[in-house]
Amino acid sequence: MAFYRAFFTIPAVLFFVLLTAVATRAAVEEQAGAQPRNRLAIVIGNSNYQSARLDRLPNAGNDAQRLSESLKRLNFEVLSASDLTSDGFKKLLGDAERKLPTATSVLIFYAGHGIQIQGENYLLPIDTLDPDNVEKLTARAIRLNEVIARFASRDRQTFIFLDACRNNPMGQGAGSDGLAQVEVGENTFVAFATQPGNVTVDGAGQNSPFTTALLKNVEIPGLSISDMMIRVRNETEALTVGRQVPWDQSNLREQFYFTEQQVLDPTQLSASLSRILADPAAKEKLQVELASNDLQTAVLIVGQTLRSVEGPAAASAPPAGTQVATLSRMEGARDSVVSGLETLIVGTSTGEDSEAKATELARSVQTELRRLGCYRMEVDGDWGKGSTRALADYYRNTKQAAGATEPTVELLGDLFLRSGRICKQPVAVKKVREASASTDSGRRATNGKPTKQRSTRRSNSGTRPAAPPPDISGGIGIGGVF
Repeated sequence: MAFYRAFFTIPAVLFFVLLTAVATRAAVEEQAGAQPRNRLAIVIGNSNYQSARLDRLPNAGNDAQRLSESLKRLNFEVLSASDLTSDGFKKLLGDAERKLPTATSVLIFYAGHGIQIQGENYLLPIDTLDPDNVEKLTARAIRLNEVIARFASRDRQTFIFLDACRNNPMGQGAGSDGLAQVEVGENTFVAFATQPGNVTVDGAGQNSPFTTALLKNVEIPGLSISDMMIRVRNETEALTVGRQVPWDQSNLREQFYFTEQQVLDPTQLSASLSRILADPAAKEKLQVELASNDLQTAVLIVGQTLRSVEGPAAASAPPAGTQVATLSRMEGARDSVVSGLETLIVGTSTGEDSEAKATELARSVQTELRRLGCYRMEVDGDWGKGSTRALADYYRNTKQAAGATEPTVELLGDLFLRSGRICKQPVAVKKVREASASTDSGRRATNGKPTKQRSTRRSNSGTRPAAPPPDISGGIGIGGVF
């Protein structure tokens, strides 16, 4: 009898274990598909300074409010405040510090007056004393290095954005214009509204030029923080006619994506691309954006412009969300995208020969592979061994049978409809240096044996400059330039 009880108990135990495993897996998959919710943001905008020697900054409060709204949409827990006194500053930082044990990343944004004294940066509360001397100016100020030391940690990423490089309120007598480079804490990224020692402008609109560029780019899905800062830098420089060039320092240990977990609906991406290609003005904007962006990001940016122009009717359409499309919808979207890309990539350059079109197609495929995290080499349109390996890594991570090994429009369409980071460990292949001018033409010596040099590389003249790789490896630290 005991034998029979044991016999029937074993399947019951196995069945229970199986149910537990399935439930656990479902919970893990559900958690993996959701945005992380333990990200903390501290957003401060100081506009109304009490001292007549410190200019009022009307945009600082606006900057803080708009960025807070964006960060909440990006699932940050936001602690926001405007017009902080010295005591208010300390209280807010103290409240935030108590939340650090559960935070996986921290973002600090400050808009207001800032000053550097002998290479050290200070953030100025609104009750800063009349700056008759250095002691009065810094008596209630917040040392930036102390803020970094309190919040930076090797175990989480810390991001600090400073729109605070205003003019020196003491004139040329003491202190310096702008802010100075800082000692970056561990796993920390610091962005300045302009280069060290330079000053910013508050801007003529509702927001400063730096924050305007930041707001435009921070919510773009799948955009890494390094790629985002490249866009912010270029757009701020354009808005200020070259007067401001945002600067950043970093020793991050891994890349960060404000919307990394977002999964975009392929049918909506397909519809956006179709609408853009049907509008000559939008198609022209898309081609401009493709000079510095991957295809999906360019479509999202131009699509946002179309929605804002078309008004409420377009806004009523469901935005790109987190629901994964079914296989049949995916196939329909792919067919539509492929027909559009034939026109956009292959049929746009009627004056170019077939080799130039093939190079452009290869560039586009490399760029999409890079967006998905599968490719880290130079985006140059030269389809070689590294590109082939990156494509094989993409097939492996998407669990599909290996398809084309060369760039095709169908492959580009498939890549375009994917979102998120497909390859967690991207393929990185070191490129062989070109032979020097003094080397025997067309040959390279390897272990004493001449080897034929590749002759199929196409000249770079007339092509777009290659977009930089997406990862941050150094930053502007001591002795290094990003």
